[in-house]
Amino acid sequence: MKDTILIVEDDAFLAGIYAKKMEEEGFQCVLATNGEDGLKQVQKERPALILLDLMLPKMNGFELLETLKH
Repeated sequence: MKDTILIVEDDAFLAGIYAKKMEEEGFQCVLATNGEDGLKQVQKERPALILLDLMLPKMNGFELLETLKH
């Protein structure tokens, strides 16, 4: 079973580059374009790692981290 990496990035070009590289290294990637969707994906996928942009729409990266911490 492949480890899952959640990429929370609102720039589609960067998210695609990150995902392609991670998948080439044997990881499964899940993408989210804002903090709220990132939180939903964490609850659904339980990723091994989160690659998190800090400047995001709806819920920024710092708010997402605080929510996950609690």
